[in-house]
Amino acid sequence: MPSKNTLVPLGTIAGASLRLLSAPLQPSQRVREPVKPTTGRVVGHFPSVKNNRMIAWESQLEQKACYTFEFSSVVSSFREQPTTIFYEYLGSLKRYTPDFELTLSTGESVYVEIKPAEKLKNVELKNKLQAISNFWKRAGFAFVVITDEELNQPIFQSNLKLLRNYLRVSCHTELIQLSRHWMQQQAEPTLGDLIQYLGSPKKAYALIVKNHIQINLFVAISADSQITTEKNHETCFFSYRIAPDFE
Repeated sequence: MPSKNTLVPLGTIAGASLRLLSAPLQPSQRVREPVKPTTGRVVGHFPSVKNNRMIAWESQLEQKACYTFEFSSVVSSFREQPTTIFYEYLGSLKRYTPDFELTLSTGESVYVEIKPAEKLKNVELKNKLQAISNFWKRAGFAFVVITDEELNQPIFQSNLKLLRNYLRVSCHTELIQLSRHWMQQQAEPTLGDLIQYLGSPKKAYALIVKNHIQINLFVAISADSQITTEKNHETCFFSYRIAPDFE
C-alpha cells in the first residue's frame, strides 16, 4: 500500500465539513461527453458493478482508477465528469471539470483529478490546482489529485482484473459460515486449499471479493496465497495528494 494519504479520514481534510453542493445528476449523466478516440489516445468504458452502469474513462490512468474505486469499500459510488465549476485564477474565471466524484460510505463527496506525476512539476498547473482546491474547500468539499505513481501497481491491478469476474457472484449465508468454520480449523490455509474444499474456484473468489475472506491484493494471487478470516480494516486501496504542494 502506498505511504501517502489515505481516504479513510477524508472528512477531516483541511478542516472541511463535506456536504452536497447541488442536486445529484442522474446516474448516467455527465456534464460533458468524454472525448472520442484519436491517434495515440486510448479511451473506453469500465463496466462498474458498484454503479450498475458503464463508466467512461479517457486515459489508462483513469481506467486504473476505476478498478481501484470499484474495490475500495470506503467508496460507495463514483461517477465521471460529474460537474463543471468556474474558479478564480489570476483575476479571471477559469472553467474546470473534475475527472471523478467519489461518494464515500459516510455520504461525503470528494472530487478527484487524475494526472501524470510528471505534469505536477509544472508550476502554473500546480497553482491552478491550488486555486481549484481553494474553491472546493470554500464549498465544503475535499479535492485530491491521484497520479500514476499511486495507480501504476501492476500486480495489484492484475489481481483486481481477475477478481472483477466474480463481483456479481452472490455468497449465501451457509457458504460464508461453512467456509469460515473450515478456515478456523486450518493452521495456514491457502486459496488452493479453499478451492479444493469448496470444489469451486468461483465460490472461493466470490468470498474474497465480498470481503468474507481476506487475501493480500498486493501480491500476485495464486493457489499458494495465504488467506485469513481476520477482518481487513483497509477500506481504501489508493493514496492521493492534496494542496498546497500535491506531493
